[in-house]
Amino acid sequence: MVVAGENHGIGSAASDLRESDREVLELLRQEPSLAVGFQGLRRRLRIHPERLSRALQRLARDDLVEKTDLGYRVTPHALSVLSPTAIRPASASVPILQTFLPPEVDLHRLASALRGSWTESLRWYGLTETSDELTLSWVTEDDAIQVDARLRIGALSIEAHVGEPSTFHKAIFAAHELFQHIARGYGRVRMNG
Repeated sequence: MVVAGENHGIGSAASDLRESDREVLELLRQEPSLAVGFQGLRRRLRIHPERLSRALQRLARDDLVEKTDLGYRVTPHALSVLSPTAIRPASASVPILQTFLPPEVDLHRLASALRGSWTESLRWYGLTETSDELTLSWVTEDDAIQVDARLRIGALSIEAHVGEPSTFHKAIFAAHELFQHIARGYGRVRMNG
């Protein structure tokens, strides 16, 4: 959570933001290219859906956050009013699994089939799309582990972001669970042509 009164790197142009607005910006600015789903934001911030909805509406009105088909992300305008030191690099990831995908796999269809889905221990978080890769992200309910599935033509890699080394074994389990979930999703996409 964002602590009131601390300098969070938000420039003076955004200094009149409410606490919930600042919390949303604080989270989204950590990975500016990641589009985070509403439920992912709600889980990470642990705030009431109505309060989150109002914060997102205010931030969108002020051109600090935009809603896309993939979720919410900070705007270029927000990045211009945040101080350069405000954007922290994403935490390092640990590779768990890596495999080949058949070259005919339609990555966008597969991502669409998986987007918003849950597994036993993972909840949907968000998606990042670049010209050569789709990264789908899930988090554990307690927010201790984030697992990313990186889809590229012919390749799938699953990585984990763990806050505490003691949770690494849970990250391995979650990554394997996600792999099974992706394999089932691929089967559905392939069968539906």
